[in-house]
Amino acid sequence: MKKKQKRLLVQLIVGAVVILAVTLGSIWSHYREYCDKMAIMAEVIRTEGKTEDILFTIKGTKKISDRETQKVLQEYGYNSMESSEYGRQFCLKSAVTGAGGLMLYAAYAAVLLYERRKSKKEQEEEWLKLVRYLEEIRGGNYKPDYYDDYLEEEGYSRLVLDQLDSLCEYLDLVTTQARQEKEEIKALVTDISHQLKTPVAALNSCFVILQKETLTKEEKREFEMRLASQLEGLEQLIKTLVNVSKLEMGLIEIRLKKARIFDTVLEAVNRILEKAEAKDMEIELDGDEGIEELVIWHDRKWLCEALINVLENAVKYSPKGTTISIRVKKWTSFLRLEIQDEGIGIPAKEYHKIFQRFYRGERTEVQKEEGQGIGLYLTRKIISGHHGTITVGAGQIKKGRGSMFVIQLPYEQAESLTEL
Repeated sequence: MKKKQKRLLVQLIVGAVVILAVTLGSIWSHYREYCDKMAIMAEVIRTEGKTEDILFTIKGTKKISDRETQKVLQEYGYNSMESSEYGRQFCLKSAVTGAGGLMLYAAYAAVLLYERRKSKKEQEEEWLKLVRYLEEIRGGNYKPDYYDDYLEEEGYSRLVLDQLDSLCEYLDLVTTQARQEKEEIKALVTDISHQLKTPVAALNSCFVILQKETLTKEEKREFEMRLASQLEGLEQLIKTLVNVSKLEMGLIEIRLKKARIFDTVLEAVNRILEKAEAKDMEIELDGDEGIEELVIWHDRKWLCEALINVLENAVKYSPKGTTISIRVKKWTSFLRLEIQDEGIGIPAKEYHKIFQRFYRGERTEVQKEEGQGIGLYLTRKIISGHHGTITVGAGQIKKGRGSMFVIQLPYEQAESLTEL
């Protein structure tokens, strides 16, 4: 038996018990009234017309027991209730009371059944309404027209509509994010395809030329070197594009651990030092007191890659014999890294563009250098993964020559290295 059916049965039984108790109580009251009247009649008969005794009986100051009443009445032929007017009245009142109780219970049961049927119908209407809303939501309408009902409904229905509204907002957000991710992936695939066209075309040209039999050994050797260079560049491009794709898809995880930040900066400098020495450039590294022992939360591998990208640009776009200055400063709640070069600089209108994917500057000095415009984009992604920021501005030395990149990372004050 279902829970609602059990509840209805309990209500019917309780109603029957209550109405039966009231009906029996009323019949019992009629019976006592009948008994009292018959007792008065018996006393009047027994007093043989004595006025004083009759008055005492009527006033109720003198009563006889039910047994004595029955004995007196039987002597005069009152052997049953129907033999007296009072008895017939009692039977009639009892019948009317019993019939009234039965009719009251029938009305009570009818109301219960009606309310149950009405409640069931209303609930079915609510479920049908909810199904209609869900069908609209499934069809992509995350703002179904239930707001008028929302204002009128209360209780359980109001709660359902509240939850439905929250679900719609969540689905709308998820759908928007999915649409944005789809567009981003589409744009990423387009950009990657575009970036691969140039090196693949160059490789194809080298292969075509090498297949010619008219080439001298020197010419063949030159094109073989070009081919090797193109393959090396393509390998580096593919590696970079894979990292970009992984970052875009969230497959690269920045794992923050406590480590010396100075060691990470020094590793990045050492990895770029050979390229700097090839252009007779110097790299100056300066830090606040105690910076060598400062421990902050960061991912050594990826933060080092980010710093290398910035340093490579500084070397690439700076003339020979210049200096790259790296300053590491402890501020109140964050670490500040300044990388200053003496190169060609960056126009102010490109400050925000250079961190976009595959963006390269418009100046001739930039276009003639090899590059895909990915390094600074990766750097910004990595710094963001450290909850930090990276900005660029004009240089502060030698009359504004060059550029200065500023990286800011949150940190906790230096802790014991035994905890690492």
